[in-house]
Amino acid sequence: MILAFDTPYRPLTSRPFLSDSTYAEYLPGEALRPYVSCFWASGISGVEVAAPEAAVPEAAGRETALLAGTVRVIPDTCMDIIIEINHTRQSISSRLCGLQDCTFMVEQGRGGDRVTKIAARFYFWSARLFLDLELGETANRVLDLELVQPGCNREFEPLFYHRSMGESISWLEGYLLERLETNRYNPNLYNSIDYLLRAGGNAVVKDICANSCVSQRQMERLFKQNIGLPIKRIASLVRYQNVWGEVVRRERFEIMDAVHRYGYADQAHLLNDFKRFHGIWPEQARRAALDWR
Repeated sequence: MILAFDTPYRPLTSRPFLSDSTYAEYLPGEALRPYVSCFWASGISGVEVAAPEAAVPEAAGRETALLAGTVRVIPDTCMDIIIEINHTRQSISSRLCGLQDCTFMVEQGRGGDRVTKIAARFYFWSARLFLDLELGETANRVLDLELVQPGCNREFEPLFYHRSMGESISWLEGYLLERLETNRYNPNLYNSIDYLLRAGGNAVVKDICANSCVSQRQMERLFKQNIGLPIKRIASLVRYQNVWGEVVRRERFEIMDAVHRYGYADQAHLLNDFKRFHGIWPEQARRAALDWR
């Protein structure tokens, strides 16, 4: 089974143009593209300053230049598996970053260890197909992957010996393909996700459920177990991400067109909804993103 939705969905971080010697993204091969938004990697001489678990501190690795400073982490509708290779201590650790539905700021600092991070960023609909884990308790959290998938850190040890990032990414692709469990696929769930994506997030819960002929109670259970957030919250995040994509990718953002396209009541509704998720107004967010181009 290979997922194929009618409308391509391309979620973004707060700094989608960031690419330098400290951070890079890699497009997955064809077999993983329906499931993995990208692979990313970074190399630093230090670690981030810790924050409370509920704030998803390691999720900042998705979008950081990995320099001292503050990073805005936004809901990108993705889940990350982050593998941290500490060359100084000769150790490997790994984390699962659950979906987040709010924005927050993360302070970054420096330490003495030489660390490389390699990660896979999964779309919200696909992480469950690679993890033997129900996702109901993962939202807005960072979990030690070794605790929920025992033995994984030992499996990641070949990453110590690769001579290039390309070699490491290729190995990680093979690792994930071996763990893709298509028997976790639920057609009712994915029919609903397809409907939601085609609507750009502008869909009400009862219509999403009716499209798959499934009761709302059952569909909410499917979303909770396989994604981690309720249907309505996922729809709101998808709509926000579609708006963010237009704000940052287009030469000129036509707000009234977006109001009608995504079903907002008026301009104020769109602006307030965007700020609720992003933390700042669209024009401010665009300027901040372009600073990293």
